Amino acid sequence: MESMGNIEIFQSTYIVVALLLFVILLAIYALQKVRKGFLDLSESEGILEKGHVPGANKEMSFVFGTFQQTLQEITQKKKELIQMHKDAVERVRQMERYNECILESMVSGVIAFDRQGKLTSMNEAAAGIFGRELGCGLLGQAYDEVLEGSEAMKEILQQVLRENRRILREEVLLTLPNGERKWLGVNVSPLKGAEGEMIGATLLFTDLTEVKELQRQVELKNRLAAMGEMSAGIAHEFRNSLGAILGYARLADRQAGGNPALREAVEGIIAEVKSFDAMLSDFLHFARPAELNREACEIAGLLRESVEILSDEVEKKKADITLEIDNLPPLMMDRTLIRQSLTNLIQNALQAIDEGGEIRIEVKEMVDRVEIWIRDNGPGIPPDVRKKIFEPFFTTKRDGTGLGLSITQKTIVAHQGNIQMKSDPGQGTLMIVSLPLEKVPMEVSIE
Repeated sequence: MESMGNIEIFQSTYIVVALLLFVILLAIYALQKVRKGFLDLSESEGILEKGHVPGANKEMSFVFGTFQQTLQEITQKKKELIQMHKDAVERVRQMERYNECILESMVSGVIAFDRQGKLTSMNEAAAGIFGRELGCGLLGQAYDEVLEGSEAMKEILQQVLRENRRILREEVLLTLPNGERKWLGVNVSPLKGAEGEMIGATLLFTDLTEVKELQRQVELKNRLAAMGEMSAGIAHEFRNSLGAILGYARLADRQAGGNPALREAVEGIIAEVKSFDAMLSDFLHFARPAELNREACEIAGLLRESVEILSDEVEKKKADITLEIDNLPPLMMDRTLIRQSLTNLIQNALQAIDEGGEIRIEVKEMVDRVEIWIRDNGPGIPPDVRKKIFEPFFTTKRDGTGLGLSITQKTIVAHQGNIQMKSDPGQGTLMIVSLPLEKVPMEVSIE
């Protein structure tokens, strides 16, 4: 705001200099008229230039000399004022360029509106957050067009323009035309003029989407830890009871002898007990705190191992699996847990596609992380299912436990990573696993 005040001071100076220049030019014009009259009365222009008129008394010569000196001084002042005017204009231009450089170098978005809610300024960061391009007729647009996608920002701006007061540290949701959602931290302040009057409002905002995602992951981790501590004991008690049931069932099986009906019933009991025991094993694995046994691992090798483990299902589905892997450095990870997680994701993709379907696996190295994309061309996942996909015990499979993706998410989060899902009905599903690019120390070797 201080820089904008400096611009207004320079603009005021510019106006004063322009008025002074106008007055001096007017005086020069009047003096030129007087001078012309003297020239008409003189025998030659050289008489006036010398300040001496033949036949004139001393008083007349003094008047002519003083007039000539005054004319020269005014001419010099005219040149000086013209130069002052040029300097003032250049200083204003430099200050404007300086302010523009400050705005464009900011990582936070800055937008300014006048009192009528018309856009007067937007920096590059703001345009990027809103998914717009600078220019394209943005200046002069109404605030409801510029802030499209965030009703909360519109209401905050209206309140500031109406009440002439600051609104700080608000968190609002922005929905872009492509459906992407962003959380923004917003500060809105009145924009003051040279006299202290409100001439508009400025919005300063920062993208908090990644921060919100980290908060969500921390909350999820805490919630899962609490649930694990509470339920692990219960699961152990269930397991003890299942052991007793299984023992009695096997005893009954031996005593069934030649009774086919009894033997079939006993075998059914044993099968259900084993199924329930497997579910309890998954649950205990999910509830138990993740203890990572980190070692140097090649992502490419783990993915190939996962595909090999599922080779029978791949052959049965006649699936086409494509791997595209960058030349990545080895990472410090828990080999067993990460391989189980990747196997589970690829298996889910296999179960989703039809016979002859396609699965595309890509591994990309980013600035500070590695991303594993597992994409299938199956039927996709409905929105109501997507919301619950990582919740424990939620499943759409007849024989599923609902813990596979929950355990996978827990493993990825334990490695300080995250997992996302993108899917639409009829468009297939994309699972994105993001892991930190924690490279292997030099002294660690890969066997």
